Amino acid sequence: MNEPIRVEHDDRVVTLYLDRPERRNALSLHLLARLSEVITSEPGEETAAVIITGSEGYFCAGADLTDLTGTLEDLAMDDAIEEVAQKIRGLPVPVIAAIDGPCMGGGVGLALSCDHRIASENAFFQVPATRLGLLYSPLSIAAMQQRFGHDAMFRVLVLGERFDAQEARRAGLVSRVVKGSSYAEALELARSTSANISSAVAATKQLINAVDGNDYDPAEWEQRRRELLSSPERKTAVELEKKRRGY
Repeated sequence: MNEPIRVEHDDRVVTLYLDRPERRNALSLHLLARLSEVITSEPGEETAAVIITGSEGYFCAGADLTDLTGTLEDLAMDDAIEEVAQKIRGLPVPVIAAIDGPCMGGGVGLALSCDHRIASENAFFQVPATRLGLLYSPLSIAAMQQRFGHDAMFRVLVLGERFDAQEARRAGLVSRVVKGSSYAEALELARSTSANISSAVAATKQLINAVDGNDYDPAEWEQRRRELLSSPERKTAVELEKKRRGY
């Protein structure tokens, strides 16, 4: 069996490719298991950002229908997608989705779990869950609606609308649309984060997610803020910035 996930390293940037182009990078249970593994194992302490993309002009055609039965057994697919989505949200570094071509079904769930989504002009988004008689994972729906709002999720999940890249941008599902390669733009953005202090990045991302999930304790985060303000890494960063500016 071919390896369904390809991993590339570019200095401090890790790129994870969904790599089943013969199936338009559809999500098999095997692919999702491998993606879950590499999300856990590949980003290390020196990683500044992670990019998730698809190979050969496709992001993801959704769940691989050959792994679906049309029965309750299909909960295994939903559970596998949700496990990966939670791991994406839990990474302490920025996760950028670089989206070309189709982004469908569970692929939309993975993309929306990323912190930032860059789409090329040929990208499109659709979740045909209701056409297939599905109630999408409640955990995924709750997380996505908290971030993207009722209207966008109703259009995506209930109506099953197909969004081109620009309409997805207007609906807030895409962070930016580019004329050229979504991956080139994502890599440039990811590289630009390399100078950021990892502890500050992790804390800020965790705070944003806590606010999104209505799990925000002001006292706890004020303490985290004070710890960062007095950390040796911050002191060093401030001194280096003074030198850079000639102070």
